[in-house]
Amino acid sequence: MDYVPRKEWGALEEKPLRPFRRAVKGVVVHHTTGPAVDPWKRVRGHDRYHVLTKGWDSIAYNWLVSGVTGEIFEGRGWNKGAATRGHNYNTVAVALIGDSAEHLTHTGKEAILAVVGATREQHGNDLWVKCHQDFSNTTCPGDILQGWVDKGMRMDDAPSTNTVPDWDGILRYVLDMGAKVTPIARGSSGLWVALAQKRLNDRGADLKVDGIYGRKSARACRRFQSQFAMRVNGIVDANTWKVLWTI
Repeated sequence: MDYVPRKEWGALEEKPLRPFRRAVKGVVVHHTTGPAVDPWKRVRGHDRYHVLTKGWDSIAYNWLVSGVTGEIFEGRGWNKGAATRGHNYNTVAVALIGDSAEHLTHTGKEAILAVVGATREQHGNDLWVKCHQDFSNTTCPGDILQGWVDKGMRMDDAPSTNTVPDWDGILRYVLDMGAKVTPIARGSSGLWVALAQKRLNDRGADLKVDGIYGRKSARACRRFQSQFAMRVNGIVDANTWKVLWTI
């Protein structure tokens, strides 16, 4: 499956995206309706409609998936969305591109499950998964997709051949996030701190991966920085983050 960042598909950057300020509790499944072909064009079209016509900060969905190509498009990503009225403050929205009555494929299901898995990694394994219909008087995401979610999102149909992870896309995502999550310094905490600790361990450190950037993490960072032509200050800045993942 291919991960497609906002910059790559051409998202409008009219306004800054707002981070979640409350704990995320679940994932809400949507569909966009309309055609499923040419997903890049469809995603750009929804973005322009939501931003230029609706006046919203960005495309409403956090993530969009194509049942045709298996691509996963970053909408608002790990920022607050706008697709589930009254519940955007604590839910992540994933939308199948097209009408689920016509375009719910095995590949589309795999992509939805990939987003759900990534969201649980980001916000906790106890997150629930529901559909737009559960929160509003709407037909979204259609009876077929709703039924699949209600039955536990089982994968009983024929397997897809599109099962190889897009490692290049995952690396691009990690590197892109570096500009957003750095600097990581004493007192920083969270998932991205834990990821930095794991990466420092890969490079020879022996840290407890607890997501808390303390004295030992800073010391390991300084030791790593000293091996390269960079400022040795114990702070994971954007350059240190990039070197951690690419050299």
